[in-house]
Amino acid sequence: MKTDFFWLNPFKKASSDVKIETSFLSSVPIFYSLSSRQLEKVLNIVHVRRFEDGDIVFRQGDPGLGMYIVREGEVEIYNENDCDMTRQKIAVIKQGEFLGEISLLNDSPRSATVISQKKSTLIGLFRQDLFGLMESDPKLGLHIVYRLAQIVAERLRLITSPSNE
Repeated sequence: MKTDFFWLNPFKKASSDVKIETSFLSSVPIFYSLSSRQLEKVLNIVHVRRFEDGDIVFRQGDPGLGMYIVREGEVEIYNENDCDMTRQKIAVIKQGEFLGEISLLNDSPRSATVISQKKSTLIGLFRQDLFGLMESDPKLGLHIVYRLAQIVAERLRLITSPSNE
């Protein structure tokens, strides 16, 4: 019986996987302009999560621990009304798009519920890991937080713009 597989690291990424993933990460607006070395540092702190169709990624009111990037599949964002137990769809997030980024900047509860609408793979970047990156590589951490702030500000501007009424 061959037992070599018992000693393999199941979490180790093959070098070809790293190039594919860093290539994907570079397409996400938060990480545009990062070098391949910086992208590999980010790749080392993100977490891959897989969800089936209908799985809840997180619920409105849950602690906001980090953001998710849709690698494959799609998720829907809902506002939930506790009074009448209804949901109102806010948005559909598809491959390459992200959600929950405000939770990287503050620790307020989730403002919406997110449900996978297809078999989906999400890449999670959590506040604790971002803080660790900021300690080990302040320049990279600052760049990511600055891009986050720019994106949040732009989304806020679009939401509050009089032309959107």
